[in-house]
Amino acid sequence: MIPFLVGLGVLILAASLAFAWPRTGFAALAFLLALLWHLAVTREFLASPFQTAMLFASGLVGLGRTYAWRPRLSPLVRSLYAAALLVALVGLHYLGRVAEGLPLWILAIHVGSFLVAYSALTLAFLSALFGYRQHVVLKKAPWAANRRPPLVVLMGLEEPYLRAGYLAYTLGLFTGMAWAFRVWGAALSWDPKEVATLVAWGFFTVRLLLPSSVSPGLRLFVFALAFLAMAMAFFAAPLFGGRHPV
Repeated sequence: MIPFLVGLGVLILAASLAFAWPRTGFAALAFLLALLWHLAVTREFLASPFQTAMLFASGLVGLGRTYAWRPRLSPLVRSLYAAALLVALVGLHYLGRVAEGLPLWILAIHVGSFLVAYSALTLAFLSALFGYRQHVVLKKAPWAANRRPPLVVLMGLEEPYLRAGYLAYTLGLFTGMAWAFRVWGAALSWDPKEVATLVAWGFFTVRLLLPSSVSPGLRLFVFALAFLAMAMAFFAAPLFGGRHPV
């Protein structure tokens, strides 16, 4: 039943991408139902990357629906739906992985902070990506800019979501370090997830501190490095083992 619910959500998002079907809220609902079903089976809340992936995918769909009423933001919205589809599909790989339940404060602060950060930083990065493309179009073919998301709107989305995501990411990182010190006696180790998370945080910090005078291409490059490291921490690091439970 769980793979069916995930598949249903993926199918709805695919229909939205292919035919502009507007009922993407049903995809978010399907992912949440898959999470609840998994919770009922395992009796462990957020002790699996699968459950985290379902919440992450639901959040991306929700962000997409927030801006779906603006026609010129359609490329950004479609990208958010595509990212949610990818997260849901990759989440199926972790369906059988369940760790020991985590303390309540970890679930409420640590995991919750990272989920907020993942969603906010994904929207910020996509806004930066489309903003850079619009910047290039305005320089080379300004007559084509009207068919793309407005640069001012994209910049207005990038900075606030970057700052909010960075704050949430930092909170998740340092509460995780405090928890690791309490459990293992060391705040950091060469655990793949911890290393990738710390590298991502470093690049996000650099991107946040870059002055506005820096070229848009360089800002996007640093942002892309940070986003890639964050994706590695979420998707790839659990495959390499380590002490991190999920």
